[in-house]
Amino acid sequence: MTFTHLSKRELPKIKQINVDGVRHYETPDGTFISITSLLKSYTPEGILEWRENVGDDVADHVMRNATARGNKVHKIIENCLSNEPENDLVGNHGVLAAGLFQLMVPALDKIDQIRGLELALYSKRLGVAGRTDCIAEYDGRLSTIDFKTASRKRDEMNENYLVQATFYAIAWQEHTSEKIDQVVILTVTEDGALVVHKDDPSLYVKTLEEMIEEYKTGKIGDQ
Repeated sequence: MTFTHLSKRELPKIKQINVDGVRHYETPDGTFISITSLLKSYTPEGILEWRENVGDDVADHVMRNATARGNKVHKIIENCLSNEPENDLVGNHGVLAAGLFQLMVPALDKIDQIRGLELALYSKRLGVAGRTDCIAEYDGRLSTIDFKTASRKRDEMNENYLVQATFYAIAWQEHTSEKIDQVVILTVTEDGALVVHKDDPSLYVKTLEEMIEEYKTGKIGDQ
């Protein structure tokens, strides 16, 4: 696979920092909370119930393994989309990560006209910042694309993923005037599934703005 990259846009430089143990970004327009940190306050109820059932030690162990798995697959995908494929995926990243990447390949084939990978973005209007996996055309439509891994296929999409991708769409348009038509969540699972979820970012703007308002007014958790 060979991927087409458009000329890089000049985006403002931002720097990741910690404020009281919470990830923020220093931007030319101020210090803004990370979208990932913001969404941690809105962890789905099912995950909270699972953590309570298995206990913090087990939950933390599972989450660490999931993070390591996701980081390995993300790195392989980034190299592939950068037209720098690796020859020994198993040797470099292990059998699991290599297998999950192979599941992702049919979806990667639909990516074209890449604007950027691992782009650091922020929105002055929203007062939030973050780093998106990929902005490119997917099936011919400009999209924010997030790559996910999971242990098994789930019946419902985590709405936080869609809210996060919507934020990246807003931030991209704010700095480039280029409107993003869709958000795409690509998930590969250890039980052998590739889940492609395409959605309309306009459906999640209100939820995103409400979350940000609750954060700014200190009302998170009062729902």
